[in-house]
Amino acid sequence: MKPKIIKACEAFSTGEGEKAFPVIADDVVWHIVGDHSIEGLEEVKAVCAEAAAEGKPNFKNIRTIEGKHHVICEGANLDADVYYCDIYTVEDDQITEITSYCLRALEE
Repeated sequence: MKPKIIKACEAFSTGEGEKAFPVIADDVVWHIVGDHSIEGLEEVKAVCAEAAAEGKPNFKNIRTIEGKHHVICEGANLDADVYYCDIYTVEDDQITEITSYCLRALEE
């Protein structure tokens, strides 16, 4: 996996989508598990712009796992008990699919 792809995935997971846009395929599909899917780079850009308008979250990637065709970024929102795992599918040096899981810590 090329370093620029890994860095793009890590950036996207921390809310810096604009750094990843150059390597995201035009026909990307972003699955937000338990919520909905977003189809196409332009729609992904629109969702990222809406999120950016609300302010940048304090996300931190804790671990990145590289595979032959996948990058997985796990992390947390440091200001809340929210954890995420983003799975990126990469084909021909382009991110073609993103699957995002997000969950809150269990209350004790």
